[in-house]
Amino acid sequence: MAEHQDKNELLDHKADGIQEYDNDLPRWWLYGFYFTIVFSFVYMGYYHFLGGPSSDQEYKQELVQAEYNIKQAALKAEAFKAETEKKKALAAAEAKAAAEPKPIVALSDKSSLASGKKIFDGTGNLCFTCHRNDGGGMVGPNLTDDSWLHGCSITDIMMSIRKGFPDKGMMPYGSNTKLNDKQLLELASYVVSLRGSNPPNPKAPDAVREKACQ
Repeated sequence: MAEHQDKNELLDHKADGIQEYDNDLPRWWLYGFYFTIVFSFVYMGYYHFLGGPSSDQEYKQELVQAEYNIKQAALKAEAFKAETEKKKALAAAEAKAAAEPKPIVALSDKSSLASGKKIFDGTGNLCFTCHRNDGGGMVGPNLTDDSWLHGCSITDIMMSIRKGFPDKGMMPYGSNTKLNDKQLLELASYVVSLRGSNPPNPKAPDAVREKACQ
């Protein structure tokens, strides 16, 4: 049997006192080296024979791309700024709208008018004692026609109820029994609903003091 030959052996070659050692290279190193050889041919063929871009062309392409990226970033920044300004303006408008007093609108649903009538006819505020249960007027003026002393809008009526006219016998809220905002609006809305109801024998308007409701 032939004696096994060890490839990893010392050689006779020496240089500067160093004896050469014949050691096989690892396979991974060899395969990597072979790959670089193959890649070099592919690289040379693509860039030198098949029209691949030169370094100068690649540089110019990168400049164009960089300029495009800068423009896109500027557009995004402008869009973000515009959106931010829009949100600020909207928030400011909402804050302004929230701060402004909302217009008061007379209630017209049956439940609210029924609550207002209950207050009007009740003994707590004594509205009916001066204006009659049907609003036709007695000591106080007629509330069903278009002639009013102190304005006939829902805001005017609420103000008249709230402050009263003590010098004419009407205390605030009719009898100094304070109403909350909801009750006050319900009562004023009921008074508005009486307009044009034409009760029997209404009190005649005071042509000197009362003015037609616009």
